[in-house]
Amino acid sequence: MRSMVVTTALSLLFACASSLFAAEPPVACALLTQAQIGAATGATVGAGSPIAAPTSCQWSGQGKIVTLTINQPRGGKSPVDQFNDGKTRKLPGITIESISGVGEDAYYVYFAGQNRAGCGLVVKKGSSVFEVRLYGFDLNQAKTVIKTLAQGAAAKI
Repeated sequence: MRSMVVTTALSLLFACASSLFAAEPPVACALLTQAQIGAATGATVGAGSPIAAPTSCQWSGQGKIVTLTINQPRGGKSPVDQFNDGKTRKLPGITIESISGVGEDAYYVYFAGQNRAGCGLVVKKGSSVFEVRLYGFDLNQAKTVIKTLAQGAAAKI
C-alpha cells in the first residue's frame, strides 16, 4: 500500500513538473539558424544571441541586423491581444500593412516615409505571436527578406 502511495505521489510530481517545463516560452534563437539568416540576407552573420531574455534573439554581420522577438503576456494582455491592438493601432508616422502567406495573420510595421529605418513583420500563429525585425535594407527588399525569415520561424512554432 505504501509503495502505491509513493508511486502515485511521484506520478503527480512528474506530471506537475512536465507541465511546468511545457509552459516555458520558446527560445527565439532556436527558431532561425545562422544559415537561414545568411541565405535570406546575403550577409555573413554571427550566431544568434539572446537580447535580455531567451524570447528575443539577434543576428548581425556586414551591416545587416535581424531580431526575432516572441511576444509574452504583458500588461494583462495575451500575445494575441497585443497582435490585434498593434494591427489596428494608428500612430503618427507608423505604417501598418497587412500581408498574407505567413502564419494565420501578419502585418508589416515601419516608419512612413523612411526607406532604411528598419522594418518589422509581426506574425500570429495559434496563440503565439512573434516579430522579425530587419535593418540594413531598403524597405521593399526588407519586406521580401523578413517574409522569408518569418515563414521559417513560423514553421517551428
